[in-house]
Amino acid sequence: MFTFEQLARCNRMELTICRFVSTHLESAAYMSVRELAAATYVSPSTVMRWCARMSFDGFDAFREAAREAAAGQGTSPAPQADLGKLSLFFSRTDSPAFESLLGEATALLADADPIVFVGEGSSGTIADYGARLFANMGMFAIGLTDAFYPVSTFAKETMAVVAVSESGETPKLLELMEGFAARGATLLALTNTPGSTLAGLCDWSFAAGLSSERVNGGYNATSQLPAVFVIESLARRLVRLRDGNPNEANYRQRDCRYR
Repeated sequence: MFTFEQLARCNRMELTICRFVSTHLESAAYMSVRELAAATYVSPSTVMRWCARMSFDGFDAFREAAREAAAGQGTSPAPQADLGKLSLFFSRTDSPAFESLLGEATALLADADPIVFVGEGSSGTIADYGARLFANMGMFAIGLTDAFYPVSTFAKETMAVVAVSESGETPKLLELMEGFAARGATLLALTNTPGSTLAGLCDWSFAAGLSSERVNGGYNATSQLPAVFVIESLARRLVRLRDGNPNEANYRQRDCRYR
């Protein structure tokens, strides 16, 4: 419903309204100014300023546009539902809690030698990308997409293993991670499902919490953007730590290992 140009003009509170409208379009189309303000935790005056910022000629004009957009959702080529879910995910990353979580992972990865990214299927592709990105940024990183690889040939206490798995329940991947754990490696998990077996096995874990999507007879079509975002965020924080950024270095003073 909103263009990139419109979103670029918004401040944080106005983006909150955009996110709500995008994910609750049918409901928002029939709300009053006060109802929309209450739903987005802003004031009615902020809603009215938002309408002007988005080039609506008043609140009634916004509601008319929202009703037209809701009516056309079934034929629109834009993946509005997916965009709404991802928008909510990225809104959750804009928080001190998420930044603290990344800091804990950064501390665990800081002195690892090497960093191994593991995964199977589409998650294996993301694991390979993570290894290549970390290597591009000057870190010793390896991608491993063969869950049958003999871990005993190279696993050691100094390494960190980042497992990418949408479900966190892939049997062979869990066996692989148990092999790394038995040899004292630091384990991290990037999953989509909170409370997975993989998360419980690891020292650190992150779950995106998107709706799982299976297509074409059961193949995974769940968005991998959250995993890519976390991988890229960690890589940049590790580079800043290596280059002496004091804010990143503070995390190294803590014991961040937990299960």
